Amino acid sequence: MPEPQADVSAVEEPTRDSTSDELARSLGSAWQRFSGQRPKSTNVEIEKDVVRCVIEESTTASGADEDGSDDASHDSRRLDSDATAAVVRVTGRRVIALIPKHDEKAQTYTQRFILDRPRQRL
Repeated sequence: MPEPQADVSAVEEPTRDSTSDELARSLGSAWQRFSGQRPKSTNVEIEKDVVRCVIEESTTASGADEDGSDDASHDSRRLDSDATAAVVRVTGRRVIALIPKHDEKAQTYTQRFILDRPRQRL
Protein backbone atom coordinates (compact mmCIF):
# COMPACT_ATOMS: atom_id res chain seq x y z
CA MET A 1 0.00 0.00 0.00
CA PRO A 2 2.72 2.61 0.66
CA GLU A 3 3.77 2.49 -3.00
CA PRO A 4 0.42 3.80 -4.44
CA GLN A 5 0.45 6.68 -1.97
CA ALA A 6 3.97 7.59 -3.05
CA ASP A 7 2.82 7.44 -6.69
CA VAL A 8 -0.13 9.76 -6.00
CA SER A 9 2.09 12.45 -4.47
CA ALA A 10 4.62 12.00 -7.26
CA VAL A 11 1.86 12.64 -9.82
CA GLU A 12 0.56 15.80 -8.10
CA GLU A 13 3.89 17.57 -7.61
CA PRO A 14 5.17 17.49 -11.20
CA THR A 15 1.91 19.08 -12.34
CA ARG A 16 2.56 22.11 -10.15
CA ASP A 17 6.22 22.13 -11.14
CA SER A 18 5.36 21.85 -14.84
CA THR A 19 2.96 24.80 -14.49
CA SER A 20 5.69 26.83 -12.77
CA ASP A 21 8.21 25.80 -15.43
CA GLU A 22 5.85 26.73 -18.26
CA LEU A 23 5.16 30.11 -16.66
CA ALA A 24 8.89 30.69 -16.10
CA ARG A 25 9.59 30.02 -19.80
CA SER A 26 6.72 32.27 -20.93
CA LEU A 27 7.67 35.12 -18.60
CA GLY A 28 11.34 34.76 -19.56
CA SER A 29 10.34 35.14 -23.22
CA ALA A 30 8.25 38.22 -22.39
CA TRP A 31 11.27 39.67 -20.56
CA GLN A 32 13.49 38.95 -23.59
CA ARG A 33 11.07 40.84 -25.86
CA PHE A 34 11.06 43.71 -23.33
CA SER A 35 14.80 43.99 -22.68
CA GLY A 36 16.35 42.37 -25.74
CA GLN A 37 18.13 39.68 -23.67
CA ARG A 38 17.29 36.52 -21.77
CA PRO A 39 17.04 36.95 -17.99
CA LYS A 40 19.78 35.50 -15.83
CA SER A 41 17.12 33.53 -13.95
CA THR A 42 13.35 33.35 -13.65
CA ASN A 43 11.71 32.02 -10.48
CA VAL A 44 7.94 31.40 -10.34
CA GLU A 45 5.99 30.51 -7.19
CA ILE A 46 2.33 29.58 -7.39
CA GLU A 47 0.17 29.79 -4.28
CA LYS A 48 -3.59 29.47 -3.96
CA ASP A 49 -4.61 32.81 -5.51
CA VAL A 50 -1.19 34.40 -6.14
CA VAL A 51 1.52 33.89 -8.74
CA ARG A 52 4.86 35.50 -7.90
CA CYS A 53 7.59 35.84 -10.52
CA VAL A 54 11.11 37.10 -9.84
CA ILE A 55 13.27 37.83 -12.87
CA GLU A 56 16.98 38.36 -12.31
CA GLU A 57 18.25 40.67 -15.03
CA SER A 58 21.36 39.96 -17.09
CA THR A 59 24.46 41.83 -15.96
CA THR A 60 24.62 43.95 -19.12
CA ALA A 61 22.31 46.96 -19.11
CA SER A 62 19.23 46.87 -21.31
CA GLY A 63 18.48 49.67 -23.74
CA ALA A 64 14.83 49.90 -22.68
CA ASP A 65 15.47 52.39 -19.86
CA GLU A 66 17.92 54.53 -21.86
CA ASP A 67 15.40 55.60 -24.52
CA GLY A 68 13.46 57.88 -22.20
CA SER A 69 10.82 57.58 -19.53
CA ASP A 70 7.86 57.53 -21.94
CA ASP A 71 9.26 54.68 -24.02
CA ALA A 72 10.38 52.78 -20.93
CA SER A 73 6.94 53.05 -19.32
CA HIS A 74 5.30 52.00 -22.59
CA ASP A 75 7.62 48.97 -22.81
CA SER A 76 6.94 48.17 -19.16
CA ARG A 77 3.20 48.21 -19.80
CA ARG A 78 3.75 45.86 -22.75
CA LEU A 79 5.81 43.52 -20.54
CA ASP A 80 3.10 43.54 -17.87
CA SER A 81 0.42 42.90 -20.50
CA ASP A 82 2.35 40.00 -22.07
CA ALA A 83 3.11 38.53 -18.64
CA THR A 84 -0.53 38.81 -17.55
CA ALA A 85 -1.66 37.05 -20.73
CA ALA A 86 0.81 34.23 -20.06
CA VAL A 87 -0.46 33.77 -16.49
CA VAL A 88 -4.08 33.66 -17.70
CA ARG A 89 -3.22 31.14 -20.44
CA VAL A 90 -1.22 28.81 -18.18
CA THR A 91 -3.40 28.96 -15.04
CA GLY A 92 -6.77 29.25 -16.76
CA ARG A 93 -7.75 31.95 -14.26
CA ARG A 94 -8.33 35.67 -14.66
CA VAL A 95 -5.76 38.10 -13.22
CA ILE A 96 -7.54 40.75 -11.14
CA ALA A 97 -4.43 42.67 -10.06
CA LEU A 98 -0.75 42.97 -10.93
CA ILE A 99 1.84 44.42 -8.59
CA PRO A 100 5.16 45.00 -10.39
CA LYS A 101 8.34 46.02 -8.58
CA HIS A 102 11.70 46.84 -10.16
CA ASP A 103 14.75 46.82 -7.88
CA GLU A 104 17.53 48.41 -9.92
CA LYS A 105 20.17 47.90 -7.24
CA ALA A 106 19.52 44.14 -6.97
CA GLN A 107 18.76 43.96 -10.72
CA THR A 108 15.49 42.09 -10.15
CA TYR A 109 11.99 42.60 -11.48
CA THR A 110 9.19 41.09 -9.40
CA GLN A 111 5.62 40.65 -10.57
CA ARG A 112 2.86 39.52 -8.22
CA PHE A 113 -0.33 38.44 -9.97
CA ILE A 114 -3.51 38.20 -7.89
CA LEU A 115 -5.85 35.63 -9.41
CA ASP A 116 -9.63 35.64 -9.42
CA ARG A 117 -11.04 32.90 -7.24
CA PRO A 118 -12.59 30.03 -9.17
CA ARG A 119 -16.37 30.09 -9.21
CA GLN A 120 -18.02 27.69 -6.81
CA ARG A 121 -21.18 25.90 -7.71
CA LEU A 122 -23.91 26.00 -5.13
